[in-house]
Amino acid sequence: MENAGLAKTELGIDLPAHEASYSGFVSLAETVTVHVLNIVLMLVLWGIEGHPFVALFGFFLNIAATAVSVATGMGWRLPAGVFVLLGALCILL
Repeated sequence: MENAGLAKTELGIDLPAHEASYSGFVSLAETVTVHVLNIVLMLVLWGIEGHPFVALFGFFLNIAATAVSVATGMGWRLPAGVFVLLGALCILL
């Protein structure tokens, strides 16, 4: 291990760029996961409970929340609010 004493940047690895890319990937994966869970709740509202207009409203709300979340860097928090709303509608309706 002759390179053991060298810093990672001396080995040709751009560590700050790698960490930023990984952080962005994790944030996107979290946001997309909540987005897909929202779609599952909309399918429950539409298919099982028979409320297509409520599900359509949730669809547009989900797209808007995810787009704003990705554009502003809020991560999964804004689509999670839609998840709570859709979950409450699944219970109440």
